[in-house]
Amino acid sequence: LMSGLPRQTAEMWQGSLEGAADAGAPHVSVYDLQVEEGTAFARWYDPGELPLPSFDAAADYYRSASHFLRKRGFEHYEISNFAQPGHHSRHNLAYWDNRPFYGFGLGAASFLDGLRVSRPPKMGPYERWVESLEQRPLDAGPQPEDGERAAEEAKLDTVMLSLRLARGLNLDAFSARFGTLSAARVEEAAREHIKRGRA
Repeated sequence: LMSGLPRQTAEMWQGSLEGAADAGAPHVSVYDLQVEEGTAFARWYDPGELPLPSFDAAADYYRSASHFLRKRGFEHYEISNFAQPGHHSRHNLAYWDNRPFYGFGLGAASFLDGLRVSRPPKMGPYERWVESLEQRPLDAGPQPEDGERAAEEAKLDTVMLSLRLARGLNLDAFSARFGTLSAARVEEAAREHIKRGRA
């Protein structure tokens, strides 16, 4: 479901939530429209002609989605995702758990051996990229330029992606993967937030 659409009202949003729940959907994703510079929508969008809800109204839509869907038996298991028990998105959990995955086609990304690789988003460059792959050995994939930097990025990605989930970051698993010193640094950074009840 998309909230924050031009001319969307709270009543319209409530109707969308009820429609999804009443249809028996076991999983609902809720996203707030973001107008990104340089996109076709940003060029087309005219704030005077198609006003978007205010930031406060958009925040209210998010809160109302969480309240309504949880009341209807959905678990709010990820920032933008709600599911009936047993219906969490296994596909998306692979991303949020920072597990390896393959992506195929224009603009697709893969994450293998701790390295993120994106394919060109336009056909011409993509065809040249595929041709270059055909000219080299299978094991000559991209290599991280700086192993230490790649390791730090992997730690940050794991923390950031884990914090999207209601279950949060498992420090024991983080420690097993990145070492006790790294886990202690994360715990220290979170201590004040834990003390204030934010984490």
